[in-house]
Amino acid sequence: MPSRPLLCCALLLLGFNSSVTAQVAVNEAYHLLPATTISTTVDEVNLAFTVVDKRGHFVSNLQSRDFRLLDNKQEPRRLTFFSQRTDLPLHLALVIDASMSVKERLKFERDAAQIFLKKTLRWGVDKAMVITFNDSVTTIQEFTDRADAAGAALRKVKPDGNTSLYDAVIYAAEKLRAMPSPQITRRAIVLISDGVDTVKRSTLQDAEKAAIHSETMIFALSANRPEDLSNVEGESVLKQLSASTGGSILPAHDENGLSYAFRNLEKALRSQYVMAYNPAEFAADGSYRTVEIVALKKGLRTNCRKGYFAKSRSLP
Repeated sequence: MPSRPLLCCALLLLGFNSSVTAQVAVNEAYHLLPATTISTTVDEVNLAFTVVDKRGHFVSNLQSRDFRLLDNKQEPRRLTFFSQRTDLPLHLALVIDASMSVKERLKFERDAAQIFLKKTLRWGVDKAMVITFNDSVTTIQEFTDRADAAGAALRKVKPDGNTSLYDAVIYAAEKLRAMPSPQITRRAIVLISDGVDTVKRSTLQDAEKAAIHSETMIFALSANRPEDLSNVEGESVLKQLSASTGGSILPAHDENGLSYAFRNLEKALRSQYVMAYNPAEFAADGSYRTVEIVALKKGLRTNCRKGYFAKSRSLP
């Protein structure tokens, strides 16, 4: 890709909306332009992703020319937006296992989550909701930009019942998808779990599909001990959910591990790139399209969702 910006302004929208009115946004590295409102008809995909080096450290100083992007194995027709170390709004769902199996862990999970939200949420910019799951899925805090409100809700969580993990992921993804936003917005689910679903109303594939439809990254904070092989299946579930959506899995089996995982997650969210583009040969037919972003500099690896559904224009 050329080094100069292909568009100084970005169409601030999510997915594939027609007749969209949006604010103009500019990458900090580009020339700043006055905010204005424009209307246009366009098919646009936006991707949030991270880049790490061989030691797993986040790399946040790359330009658009440092990546190769393939959509359905084809280069995009046009790049419309590129941002490094993005400060775009974040919509986040904190999803916590509240079944009896986490009774001994719940206090330090609540404490670590409260600290994370205080450090991450920016008043007037970001929004987070808190969801718990056991036999059922419950919203204990609707979307808010107030970390103290989310923290107060967390303190009320009482462990009980079984584990409806897949239902919780589906519910969180649908809530994030329905959350209105006038501009490009990053979406993430932070899932604290061992990856086991004992209720089995939904499937792993249902949960994965819901996250992909909502263009949401899943960051799984695994309650499994690395040396314990008794829950290989649950660990595999967390790996699949995070890898397919461009998120990551982080060990969080004890108090120190969970605190470290939240610090890494905070770094990941601060180090995200956002790229928006018009695909080549795009058809709004509901089909699944693969996405691949390759870092051209040696020793770097990208972490991005594997694809998206080209939803029909008749769908929301």
